[in-house]
Amino acid sequence: MIGVSLPFAWLVNDNDIGLDRDLLLKKLKENGTRSIELRPVRAASSPEDVKKAAELLWRHGFTVSIHGQVKTKETAIEDVFSPLQKVLLDLKQPTLNVTIHPIDGDNAGMLNDLADHIENNSYPVTIALENNRLMPDKTEGDSAALVLQAVTEVDRKSIGICFDFGHYVYYRLKNHPEEPILFPPKAFFQRVIHTHIHALNGLTTHFPLKGYNMPLKEIFAKLSFEYFGIYNLELDFPRFIECCGIEEALIGSLETLNENLPICARVYDEVRDNFDERFTSALKALDGDTGIKFSLIHSSSYLFNTNGYRWGMDVAFRNARILAKTPSRCADLLKDLSLMVISHSHSDHFEQSTIKALAKTSIEWVIPDFLYDLALQSGIYPARIHIAKENQPLTVGALTFIPFKGRHFRPGTTNGVPEYGYFVTAENAPSIVFPVDVRDLSLNDLPSIPKADYCFANVWLGDRMALATSYDPIDRQFSEFMLNFSDKNIILTHLNENGRMDQDMWRDRHGEIVKARLCELSPNTIVSIPKSGEVMELK
Repeated sequence: MIGVSLPFAWLVNDNDIGLDRDLLLKKLKENGTRSIELRPVRAASSPEDVKKAAELLWRHGFTVSIHGQVKTKETAIEDVFSPLQKVLLDLKQPTLNVTIHPIDGDNAGMLNDLADHIENNSYPVTIALENNRLMPDKTEGDSAALVLQAVTEVDRKSIGICFDFGHYVYYRLKNHPEEPILFPPKAFFQRVIHTHIHALNGLTTHFPLKGYNMPLKEIFAKLSFEYFGIYNLELDFPRFIECCGIEEALIGSLETLNENLPICARVYDEVRDNFDERFTSALKALDGDTGIKFSLIHSSSYLFNTNGYRWGMDVAFRNARILAKTPSRCADLLKDLSLMVISHSHSDHFEQSTIKALAKTSIEWVIPDFLYDLALQSGIYPARIHIAKENQPLTVGALTFIPFKGRHFRPGTTNGVPEYGYFVTAENAPSIVFPVDVRDLSLNDLPSIPKADYCFANVWLGDRMALATSYDPIDRQFSEFMLNFSDKNIILTHLNENGRMDQDMWRDRHGEIVKARLCELSPNTIVSIPKSGEVMELK
């Protein structure tokens, strides 16, 4: 999610900065901005004004974050929460992030006090402690290390780090010019919940991104797919006003930010916007007692209705659990399933949080023999487990399964995990095969099963290859492999998974590449690429 810091006073009073407020907000929205940070909101700021500014931004379709100020440990709660008292009474977004600078004193104690206040009042607030270009006492030093130490010591759910890119690059350039792009440790990035992004003009911070060199891609790669917060642009208008107009600086910086933004950040925005609606739509596949229906919840998580017998396969939500509302309700939303089938232990197929939630329902399970102990540890009752064994037919309810050894190990290595694919049949229903995650595409020793009416093919075109531009010959090898399982219908999945780094995330374009190759090799094969939430009928 892209955000922009704007002067709080200007948003409240429309003070003259040479711009029309509503027009600028409209242009920011048109250029990809989804959040506005009020900067700064001081202890003495009017709660009514904070609410007024927030309401303005909500009307324009933005979420809101706050750049607060804290004077001392003793005043921290009052400094942060006094100006927020009105807006917290009617918060029109799931959470509110407040960024503060470190104090010259006990930062861990201050953060603990703030976390206690948040928990005692059940406030949907997070506090992000920001690294600065100088230490709190205004001396040169590694503010990022200070921030990490305080946040790690506190280790509270509501407390994290605001990583100020520009201030950290300043620190490196000023104090370690021989290695200016040496970043904080991994533990620092794991605590980041907010960002401040700006460029340097020499050693002057808060300049526009366009026209100035900032290692954005390198920093974004460090944050990667584990960062769910705002990529927040923080410019200081008076510093560059003589050489660049405010609107020009903001729009140009947004263009640069958009050019460098990770693919996973775009996927997370899409999940925030659409996952709940699409999951609800996917549940419609479970309606009715006749026909064979299928829907895709996410990537390679499936729901089926086989003439009224409702079942799922490898249901997992990944980061949608953080970004959307419905995954936390999965036990209720999926309670009508009779059966859940599991293929292997990776978290996009065997997701502990989802398994534990569904284990409390009456759902029965098909579990590979090598995952039986893990299933018990996850809370599934032994009486509800049907153990899948290689090449041994297993009938559960309306379905008969033939489990077969999957191809998740890379050829000649131990890089992978045990896995079962499944050939599934039912009375008055087409046959379905799930080769699941395939990493060995050789055509030797294929399972002794008939060709199915439908093959669900999890797209994979090589390790860390998702950013490549060419996939020959692996797209051919993948297609030839899947055509051995079905030459009637192939359904391509395992796309747009919201829990992978960019280089490992297969997307729609990869599905289209494979589809084109399949159609070239077998023109009569029907190849589909379902969208999440879409209900398809299998005939």
